[in-house]
Amino acid sequence: MRKTLAVVLLFILVFACLNGCGGGSTDNSSDNKTVPHTDNSNIPETDDAPEINTDYETAAPAPAIPEITIRPAEWTQVDWQPYTCAYFTLNVPYGWQVEWDGNAQRMWWTVTSPDGKIGIHNLDHDYAAKDPAMTQALGFQKPLYDASVQGYFEMIYEDSADYFTVQNSCVPENYSILQSSTNKQIKDYQTLYATFSDATVGEGEGLYSAVLFDHDDVYIRGANYANWEIDAIVTEWAPLGQFVNWQSVLAQIAQSFTYTEYYIQEWQSWLNTSVRPSSSVNDTDPVMEAFEERSISDTIIQEKRSDMLEEYERVYDNETGKIYRAYSGFLDDMGDQDRYTPATDSQYAEGYDGWIDK
Repeated sequence: MRKTLAVVLLFILVFACLNGCGGGSTDNSSDNKTVPHTDNSNIPETDDAPEINTDYETAAPAPAIPEITIRPAEWTQVDWQPYTCAYFTLNVPYGWQVEWDGNAQRMWWTVTSPDGKIGIHNLDHDYAAKDPAMTQALGFQKPLYDASVQGYFEMIYEDSADYFTVQNSCVPENYSILQSSTNKQIKDYQTLYATFSDATVGEGEGLYSAVLFDHDDVYIRGANYANWEIDAIVTEWAPLGQFVNWQSVLAQIAQSFTYTEYYIQEWQSWLNTSVRPSSSVNDTDPVMEAFEERSISDTIIQEKRSDMLEEYERVYDNETGKIYRAYSGFLDDMGDQDRYTPATDSQYAEGYDGWIDK
């Protein structure tokens, strides 16, 4: 009996131990899930943590773009004001001087910058003796030895300029139109591009245009009393290398010129005509032809030399279409960018819109 009881107690103890090993686990056999088994027996045991590589390569910071200052040129920012006198009206840049003299029979006017270095001058007509020996007898100041437009301007600037050198000349395209509109015979019609030096401007350049008419000879006791007539006299000038910059300003002055009704009435009364006078200065195309036909290669060399001596480099702004004289080394400082590029050779002949400073 005791043996039987001991066997029963042993069985109960074994059964309790088996249930205790389950640790209260839940039977998930109905879920058909298989718990994966990882075999870690081949992983070596070590006390060392894995080495982490912290030696990363980082991109170099982009170079800082320098702060720049753009100084617009004064010829790109002109304030205009009207000028009116008894005989004509003009639009001129603020602060520029206007001088004039004469009347409906003969009149001249000049507009100059405050320092006199840039300007435009118009004289409706002038005269010169055909026979230089008759100059004073006919009331003229200087003899015209060379009966040409170039000879006329060389005579005019003979005393006032250190030198006056014609670099290029041309016959304007409206020659035939001009000849057909008058009964006077054209002896010479030229537009000149010249360089010069004088006390006011220093080294300068300009355009000089006129038409020379021939009059019949008038001989009295062997002396020729006839004269040459020089009409439509227009001159424009600026410091050497700056004319291309100021040309549009000078052109606007010329195109704004208008005779007053007072002048027109006086002119008609003097000539006994009902025809209204026309200005010789409003159309600037014939005047500009000699400048446009000047040696572009010489101009480019001149501009590059000027930049080099004054420590500039010429650049083109691809966003605004403007050309600047930038400080030397500007493009190097700007680094890898495409807004500013070196000016092309042809752009060196187009003038510039200002300066780029640090």
